Order: sequence, then structure tokens, then C-alpha cells
Amino acid sequence: MLTKDDLRRHSPAAWVSLAALLACAIIFWFIDRRGAAYGTLAALVGCLGLILPPRERMARLPQRLRRLPRVLDAAPILATLVTCPGYGLNWFYGANPYDEMVHLVNGVLAGAVFAGLLEHDGRDRGMRRRAWLGLGFGLALAVAWEVFEWATGLIGGPWDTASDIVLTTAGVALGAAWAGPLLLWRAGRAKPAVVH
Repeated sequence: MLTKDDLRRHSPAAWVSLAALLACAIIFWFIDRRGAAYGTLAALVGCLGLILPPRERMARLPQRLRRLPRVLDAAPILATLVTCPGYGLNWFYGANPYDEMVHLVNGVLAGAVFAGLLEHDGRDRGMRRRAWLGLGFGLALAVAWEVFEWATGLIGGPWDTASDIVLTTAGVALGAAWAGPLLLWRAGRAKPAVVH
């Protein structure tokens, strides 16, 4: 059960992002993109499932997850928000850089979450180490996503796959390298409540 303290810990950025996602679904509905509207609402429910649980009080979760800064709850919602026009308005198709931008931005968002998990104990691992670890994590994430695209028939071609992997991997490395110091600075100002 959520308490008032749980709700106070939630990130305002995540709630603003959820409101933007809801607005996106409403826009899709009114421009007669009903499938995109339903898909966006389903993604919104999934994002709520990620951010609502009071993970700080969930002793069964690994400490890394319990200490993940709440500001990072906005990351999966923003990733969904960046992706929505691609599916709802068919921006992924045609001669434009939208697909590449989505892979890079979503990689940076994933890298920020990775840095939050990596720096959970407040120890700075250094920008270079976070970048190298981010490269490994980003490559695994990008390849897993491309396998998913292949299995669901979303894949473009060999060049699209290669560029998607490179951009996602680079985005994760950048996000991990640069988000770490910001998260450590933020953690120094307000430590999350953690069950030991």
C-alpha cells in the first residue's frame, strides 16, 4: 500500500512525463490513430507499474534497485514518449533521422539508469570506468533490442541494424559517463530512505 511518504518520494519529472504521455495518447485518439492511442495508454500503464511500487521499502529487492534515485523514474517514460511519434505518426519510416535520434536518446536515458544502479553505494567509479561499463551494457541492450525487432518483424535491414546498435551503445556509454557525477551530487544532498 502506498503511503504519503511514498508519494512524496516520487519524482515530479516522472509525473510530468506521464502527463505528456497521456496527452500524446489523447492526440492520437483525436487524429484517428486509435491503435497508437491504445498502445500509448498500455505503455503508460506499464510505466506506472515501474514507478508506483514503494521500492525503497521493498526489502526483497536488491539494494541497487532500492537506492535507485527516483528522478530516474522519468527515464522509461521519456523513452516511451520519444518513441511514440515513430509508431503513431509513422516517423520511423522514410528518409529522416528520427530512428537514429530515438536510439541515441533512449541509449542516453538507459545509460543514466545504468549509472544510478552502478553508483548505488555513493562511490564514484570515475567517468572512464562508467563509460567502459556502459559500452558493455549498451552493446548487450542494443543487441537484445535488435533481436526483438528481428523476431517481431520491425527490423529495417543490415545498415539500420548496425547503426541502431552503434547509436544505442554510444548513447548508453555517454549517459553512464555523464549521469554518474550528477547522481552522486544529488545523492549527497538527499539520501533515499532504505531498508537494510
